[in-house]
Amino acid sequence: HALPKKQQGMIMWNTLRQMAGLLLKNALVSPPLPQNVPTDALGRVLPGHLHRMELPPHHALEIKHGLLTCIADREASVRSAASTAIARCCTSAVHLEKSMGAFSVANWGELIPYILQCIAAGNDAAAVSIATSTTTTPEANEAATVLAESAAMGALLTLRKLLEDIPNRLVKEAPSTSFHDLVPALLRALQSSSEPHRKEALACLNSFIFPMPGSLVAHMNDYLAGLSSLASDPSAEVRRLVCQGIVSLLSTRAEYIQPHIASIAEFMLRATADTEPSVALEACEFWLTFASLDAEACTADMTTTVVGLFPQLLPQLLKGMVYPKDKIEELMEANAMEESGGEDRAQDVAPVFHKSKAKGQIDDDSDEESDDDDEFDDDNEWTLRKCSAASLDALSGMFGAPNILPPLLPALQEGLGHGDQWVREASILALGAIADGCKEELTPHLPKLHPFLLQQLKAPESLPQLRCIAAWTLARYASWTVDQMHSANEGQGGDPSLVGQVAEALVQRMLDPNKKVQVAICSALGVFVEATGELMAPYLEPVYGVLVQALQKYGTRSRLVLYDTLGVMAEYIGAPIGEGPLPGMYIPPLLRLWNDIATENPFDRSL
Repeated sequence: HALPKKQQGMIMWNTLRQMAGLLLKNALVSPPLPQNVPTDALGRVLPGHLHRMELPPHHALEIKHGLLTCIADREASVRSAASTAIARCCTSAVHLEKSMGAFSVANWGELIPYILQCIAAGNDAAAVSIATSTTTTPEANEAATVLAESAAMGALLTLRKLLEDIPNRLVKEAPSTSFHDLVPALLRALQSSSEPHRKEALACLNSFIFPMPGSLVAHMNDYLAGLSSLASDPSAEVRRLVCQGIVSLLSTRAEYIQPHIASIAEFMLRATADTEPSVALEACEFWLTFASLDAEACTADMTTTVVGLFPQLLPQLLKGMVYPKDKIEELMEANAMEESGGEDRAQDVAPVFHKSKAKGQIDDDSDEESDDDDEFDDDNEWTLRKCSAASLDALSGMFGAPNILPPLLPALQEGLGHGDQWVREASILALGAIADGCKEELTPHLPKLHPFLLQQLKAPESLPQLRCIAAWTLARYASWTVDQMHSANEGQGGDPSLVGQVAEALVQRMLDPNKKVQVAICSALGVFVEATGELMAPYLEPVYGVLVQALQKYGTRSRLVLYDTLGVMAEYIGAPIGEGPLPGMYIPPLLRLWNDIATENPFDRSL
């Protein structure tokens, strides 16, 4: 029984040590006030007396020595607490020079040399073990190796946190001799047999990309070779970091990617199809970043290489838009809860503000993308689905229909006709994603695609997610609907009833019991009205009749979006909404609703 008790005691002791490290960190970054500080009747410190206690220099030296010792501790939790304390103290020293100046990188001359020493010791642990195997016992040999690897791990963890918090300050203030040797030491650590060592070393090297110190520039070829050697690493996290490093280089220093674009693009294509979602998401960022490069960074060879991969890449992006199985299960459960008609939760109700803009004015791109994201997904998490859709959108805008449609259309047509509603939903999302870049070239196909989208929106068996994305995509092609009506009026063919068909389909779905569908329909109707404007005038009476019903039925979140849609209609349709019997249809119900809500709950967000 002695051994279990001893192990239990060690666990408790290490937990106490970890807690002590975190308490020390909190005390250092937020020192207590001196005793006998004057306060008012409510116990608040009087102005002018907020000077906190300062740490005497000899105590600062002792604490710094103790923290450095602890990052080499055998216990992982202690190393983690010490590394967090070091990084937080160094970060705080940037803003609190008077009380924390002793912990700045410039005034902590032993920090970087010690980190380098620990990393080098970890790199040499195997060699040291072999060299001493004839003079020491196996147990002592193993203990020395564990010590060296623990120290290396703690140093890598500390360095990563410092690079995440204060990369530029670290590059600027660290002792130049030791700092220049960090990159070679980290490159050696990439060859470690330990997955955590490879992961932390690569994360550190990736963090050097944005400040780009001269030591990384000097060893850039070695860094790229290190990424290549880890491209097929068994660890998914290491592979993700390989993709992250490549994307960071592409976005900030594309000149280092240019000579190797063929092999890098091939690797990123394979990584985009990785079975591990985190790796696939990081790799997918490569295509989104590539589409944002300017003409100077994106050479003709790079463009040609990427276009050559479109037959494999674009179908893969389409696959990435399909919800994964675990997400589908989650959405099906959410659909069932939505159908039960529960009240909106506080965390579900984000504020919605009507954005007034003159006709013909273009929204800021970031706002538009944010709105689109809200339409085709159920949360704010950045996922492979969202990244795939955004990448396809950006690539279609960059390369145009001649390069996008030939490799995409076969997979898109297959997906649109698929029996699985989730695959159809992803294909409709892809159709909406290419609307801006390929709308003109898709015109011959839209007479068939448009009725298909209307049918997916109206079908009672359609999933709520399918109804949402069909409404969003119909709104993306609203300008084509307007063009068809103008062509019909000018005797050039076209269908003059399309505006009415879309308006009717959207309004019929406005009373859908699913709250996500309600929000999607209101948003789509707002976008559709922006494109059609006064062409909606003949259909206003039935539209407002349903809008008034929706006001009575909707919960807080849906009602907020509906208010925004009403604002858009007033702005884009103009005078017709105030003519005839229309004001009597919607103004009295609105006033009654606001009065009732103000009486029942004055803090309701829809007010």
